[in-house]
Amino acid sequence: MAAWVTILAGCAWMLTGGFGWMASEADEASVPDAPSMVSPQADAAIQMVVAMKSWAGAEAMGAGLSSLDPLKTQGTLERLAFAIAARWMGDDAAASDMMHALEAELPQDALVQQVKACMAQAATMGSPDSGASSSMPEGRNAARSLPEGVTRDSLASLGASASLLESMATGDAALGAQVAERAMRIAISVVGFFGIAFVALAVGLVTLVILSVKASSGAPMSRLAPTLLGHQGIHIELFAAWVVYEVVLGVVASRADLGGLGTIGVITFQALGLLALAWPIMRGMPWNELRRELGLTTGAGLVREAAWGVLAWCMAVPMVLVGLVLSLLLGWLFGGSLSDASHPLQEGLRSSSAGGIVIWYLVAAVVAPVLEEILFRGGLYRGLRGATGSMPLLASMVVSALLSSLVFAAIHPQGVLFVPILGALAMSFCLVRELRGSLVAPMVGHALNNGLIVTLNLMLLK
Repeated sequence: MAAWVTILAGCAWMLTGGFGWMASEADEASVPDAPSMVSPQADAAIQMVVAMKSWAGAEAMGAGLSSLDPLKTQGTLERLAFAIAARWMGDDAAASDMMHALEAELPQDALVQQVKACMAQAATMGSPDSGASSSMPEGRNAARSLPEGVTRDSLASLGASASLLESMATGDAALGAQVAERAMRIAISVVGFFGIAFVALAVGLVTLVILSVKASSGAPMSRLAPTLLGHQGIHIELFAAWVVYEVVLGVVASRADLGGLGTIGVITFQALGLLALAWPIMRGMPWNELRRELGLTTGAGLVREAAWGVLAWCMAVPMVLVGLVLSLLLGWLFGGSLSDASHPLQEGLRSSSAGGIVIWYLVAAVVAPVLEEILFRGGLYRGLRGATGSMPLLASMVVSALLSSLVFAAIHPQGVLFVPILGALAMSFCLVRELRGSLVAPMVGHALNNGLIVTLNLMLLK
């Protein structure tokens, strides 16, 4: 019982920022400055709109602009980005309306005035596509400099939108061609990503159907059940020990600048959460037995288990689609948008050098899968399966997967609307943990998912 109280209290602490205490401490310490860059989500959305237009032409205008609607109610930089994108897409009315609203609210804002000046000059340069054309007529469409007082540096906070604005305002054919070329690369990459996802969807659905048929025929489906013998509470205690570590780390981070240690230092502190594995050993559980029950084995062999990891990700795709529908329904019922969600990964990728990008891959595709699978599918899910062992097998699996996946999704930083999506992803990892016993498959599936997400964000943000 004490372990469960610790888990619930600790997760609530992490979700609420120390029940508001750590957030209020930070607020008292300093007044946050205005954002120095447009949000990564807005930047990625702008890149997608440009890619859509480059790929599909004018037919993409309606869909492209509607996908940017959430930017209309966000910060100044995001609203300026919307106005620029609207002008680029040829919707002068939408661009003009947004600029008028911003001027009324922020009549002295330097960036608003600079964007206004660029927009006015762009209107004399012809169509917004003129900057992306390699054959620009001479005369009024000849390339110009940016308006007086406007520089690339002064527009840099607009991210990808700055290049769009400069190409429209100057009629710079080379810059416009670069914008269009990058957009086309993005479009091809995104189509490739969704092509992979479509194949995974088909493979995942077929695999789930086959597994369902086998289960209905009475074939043994669980390689985890034989390990549900003793130490029924020790796995929950292990997870509770990690929760305590995370709470302490969060408190320390709120008092000291751990960011000054660099990314490697932060990774090290996160990885030290595996010290929670010492708790069962201190309680008298032999390491070999703990390793077997956590799934830290090679199962039927690394290659075979890794192949099941790929299948785990494929099975996750249809589950995540169901989660996406639930997330959209939640957004419709309670307000909010998935586009409002954020993750430190996005800002980190956008501002990272080549070495920093390698570190982000290491964090997302190696450290996180290993750490989270050991703790969530090795510890929490295994503990819940033991605690519900008196239930029929299917009921025990469903209850344990739902509860552990809810905790997994809730403590991630994307927000409430992403809980169904992340929970669905975690459900697939629980399923393959049950099917294989070993953690190799869920680790590989987790790593594959995170690696693809990092790659997609990198395409959109760099």
